[in-house]
Amino acid sequence: MEKLDLENFPTSLSANRMLNYVSDGFYDNSYVGKWMYQAIGLEYDRVRNIFENLPEQFFPETATWGLKYHEIKWGLPVRLNLSYEERRRLIYQKRDYRVPMTPYHMEKYLEDVTGFKVHIADVADPGEYGFVAPHPNVFKVYFIGEETLDSKLVFEILNRLKQSHTTYTVNDRIEINFDNKILERMVLRNIRIKMSVVFWNIRCFNGSWKFDGSALLDTCRNMETKMQIKVQVNTGNEKIGNGEVITRRNLWHFNGSVKMDGLRLFNAMKREEKL
Repeated sequence: MEKLDLENFPTSLSANRMLNYVSDGFYDNSYVGKWMYQAIGLEYDRVRNIFENLPEQFFPETATWGLKYHEIKWGLPVRLNLSYEERRRLIYQKRDYRVPMTPYHMEKYLEDVTGFKVHIADVADPGEYGFVAPHPNVFKVYFIGEETLDSKLVFEILNRLKQSHTTYTVNDRIEINFDNKILERMVLRNIRIKMSVVFWNIRCFNGSWKFDGSALLDTCRNMETKMQIKVQVNTGNEKIGNGEVITRRNLWHFNGSVKMDGLRLFNAMKREEKL
């Protein structure tokens, strides 16, 4: 059994505060006496913690153990099995539903419920993403974040909140910031970035997979989402420290667009070289 360090005991803040009122040398080496103050002090520490955290329990945005009282207030079941954040979102959804739904209130409501940053673009406020309203009654909702958006929940909320004569589209947006600190080492005239999302993956005879029985010749029309980022640099006379050359030759798909008439060779090539 590990020997108790009486010099650094008790550990309770309240116990040490109470011991300051006792004459020096009285309990300095008393195992039993210090444990009595430790037991009493832990209870005081618990009460003090509740008292100090009490103001935070008045609001669901900061409440922890007090969330159950907000759930009871808004007629929700007490869900102790959920995380604090999930319980808060359910409270927000019930609490803020009946406020006047201006675009601003709709943004705040959706942010509280989904955890995403939200912007609503309409004819009065097109926002920074280039939205052009095709009709005054059409608006667009942008969700900015890297998590998975619950689209079913979003559509249910928007259908409840929006005015009956309006319609909308939804954009789930991911913003990527590039750190350009190292660009100070080089001078570039033009940097072009292209991003595309491919939803349908079709196998092609381009050397990317082997005839080893692992894949069927079935065109592989599986639903798949990929993101491709292409960076194109026009340098002129500038110098670049690192570069890459990709060589492609005679790549074509077995999709019916090319005839098997002997004019094409099976000599496809895709080569990547680091400079």
